Amino acid sequence: MLFLAEARPFLPIDLPLVRRLTPHGVSLDTATSLTRGVHPIDGAVWSSVPLADFGMPTFVLRAGDRNYAAQFRHKFGEPNAHIVFVAPDLQRHADTSAWLQLLDTMVSAAGRRGALTLNAEVDDTSPVFEVLREAGFSLYTRQTIWRSEPGALAPGDATLLRPETDRDTFAIHALCAAVVPRMICQAGGLPDRGGGLVYERHEHLGAYLSIQEGKCGIYIQPFLRPEVFDRAGALLRSVWAILPHTDRVPVYVCIRRYQEWLQGTLTALDFQPWASQAVMVKHLTSRVEQSHWSRERARNFVLPVISDYYDACLLEKYKGVSKN
Repeated sequence: MLFLAEARPFLPIDLPLVRRLTPHGVSLDTATSLTRGVHPIDGAVWSSVPLADFGMPTFVLRAGDRNYAAQFRHKFGEPNAHIVFVAPDLQRHADTSAWLQLLDTMVSAAGRRGALTLNAEVDDTSPVFEVLREAGFSLYTRQTIWRSEPGALAPGDATLLRPETDRDTFAIHALCAAVVPRMICQAGGLPDRGGGLVYERHEHLGAYLSIQEGKCGIYIQPFLRPEVFDRAGALLRSVWAILPHTDRVPVYVCIRRYQEWLQGTLTALDFQPWASQAVMVKHLTSRVEQSHWSRERARNFVLPVISDYYDACLLEKYKGVSKN
């Protein structure tokens, strides 16, 4: 196994290295790569700004004539972090020791930031799957990404869906909690909020479509109650009538194992399976810094107890009492 130096955070002097590695890496964040593309340099540069939660934490590893880079995304205060990019791909360098070290570094960094999990989405036939397993990641669910070409679907009724608002927050969380298995919810199974569309039926929320848009594509993750199964096709067609760029960029729909019944609807709408992926999760142990007040309180309690016990021992020894 190759002896490796310690992985370290990105510095401005690493800019040429990251730029050189970018075409040879692999993305483990499907939504980001399909909507905005893989641009680790932008995230790396902003992450180097001190005292600010900008960009994406990025790390480099230099080992002789081989160099590596990795990046994850996380906002302070959120429970889940997500690996965005690792380079080079394992198909270029079979030695997994560098990958394992980078994964361990990201696990530690995400934990220090307060994240509870570090997630990744990977092709279940890729060698990356086995490396993640070796690094302690667990398989939580599987998902299939379906693709529709730009302008391939005729628009439907635009009045079926409406943009989400702050007033929908509780209803959306209740809907997702009812649809998504609890174990997956705890590992970041809930969607990124903002920009989504909701469907109301009999004054109750029947469906929520999480939507992320970018210059490269549109990424949809649907959350539908089983009782609105008959409206699934019409709801997806409604998206084409509402979003302005469906005729210029491809549209991707992520269907996870617990909603496989939607695949028949996508087939009827001429979507094509694009990728089969495993959703991998690593649970982290976040570092908890003890406050000065707590340390003082503990000291004020423990020291007198130790002192009293020490005095009692001396007294019994002086009296010649044997201790058990």
